[in-house]
Amino acid sequence: MLLISSETIRAHRALNDVVREMSFTPGYFASAGTFAELMSGESRRIVVLTENDVSPETLQTLEDARDRTPFGIIVASDRKTLRSSDRAELTDRLAEFDNIEWVGREFDFDTLYGSACRSRRRMLKFSRQDIKDAIDGGQFVLRYQPKVERNAGREWLTREAEALIRWYHPEHGLISPLEFLPEAEAFGLMTRLSEFVLRETTRQQVTWREQGIQLNSCINLASSQLVNPDLAETYRVIVEQAGLECASFTFEVIEQDLSDPSAPHLATIEALRERGFRICLDDFRIAAASLATFEQLPFDEIKIHASALRDAQNDTVSMTVLAAVTGLAHNLGMSVCAEGVEDEATFEFLKTIECDKMQGFLISEAVIPSIIRRVYSAGDNAPDEVA
Repeated sequence: MLLISSETIRAHRALNDVVREMSFTPGYFASAGTFAELMSGESRRIVVLTENDVSPETLQTLEDARDRTPFGIIVASDRKTLRSSDRAELTDRLAEFDNIEWVGREFDFDTLYGSACRSRRRMLKFSRQDIKDAIDGGQFVLRYQPKVERNAGREWLTREAEALIRWYHPEHGLISPLEFLPEAEAFGLMTRLSEFVLRETTRQQVTWREQGIQLNSCINLASSQLVNPDLAETYRVIVEQAGLECASFTFEVIEQDLSDPSAPHLATIEALRERGFRICLDDFRIAAASLATFEQLPFDEIKIHASALRDAQNDTVSMTVLAAVTGLAHNLGMSVCAEGVEDEATFEFLKTIECDKMQGFLISEAVIPSIIRRVYSAGDNAPDEVA
């Protein structure tokens, strides 16, 4: 749960984005009494406080709850500013909490998201055995977020769905991948998790085809997996044993560690493509390093990060650069996908730069497989008809 004061939620849309991204349940408080009531339970939570929320009543509630339940605090104010006000003593009491993040008054999504992830990870400390038991016990599940693709006319068709892993923890509920993937990577368990995602996705794709739903699959691939020289062949066998074609799977990789032409990552990417898999450069941000990577490496698609999309909508130069990048990608035989599409204005903007694909809450959030039928389009439909 994310506890948010009514003043904070009015001022910052980024909070709504974080709530959705991290699968939080929001709780709102407008008074000290409401806040105390929300803190009375035993479930884990993160509290977001503005400068005006730092009061004797708030501090007393937090101190009373300290020994009862784990919680984190995110302060949307500057510590120095608070100390220079008449709340210096309250600020000192607040700073005594172990799980606290200071994001400042003018925070954005990335700042808040990073703080929320760090705060939650301090509450959810998983061991190697915890994650191994979760794999063996079938606690990991997949959610699927549809992509829509621009057709010859104005229509956008649903052709792909991105598989996103979640941990359905018996005690903590549904846990975001950023809360356990770093540990899984550190403990050397990414191979097992990645194979689980691929096998489950192939099984789901077969099921959809039996239902008349023709959807290709997109899967995120950790950089650590790209050093495995047997990865491409192992994945080919998994897919073909299920009676599917490698071309119906796209692996999304980030540009980290891909700039060195001698890196083993590149050989693995080439081996995947040789077997028919498609490769997408994820989190593309139109920085100089991104452009160099994108021009030199063998990708089939680039996915524009939501932050780059927002910049382009608010700045003429950024928009021109993004349009040029889209044209360059097309000339190199790559498709272009935009992520984080949440409103009609962004949808209309993407049409002007001839973006090929999009995904985001305007189309659909990540859903359980049975709901995909509602967003799947076998005919000519516009995004609002398939969402």
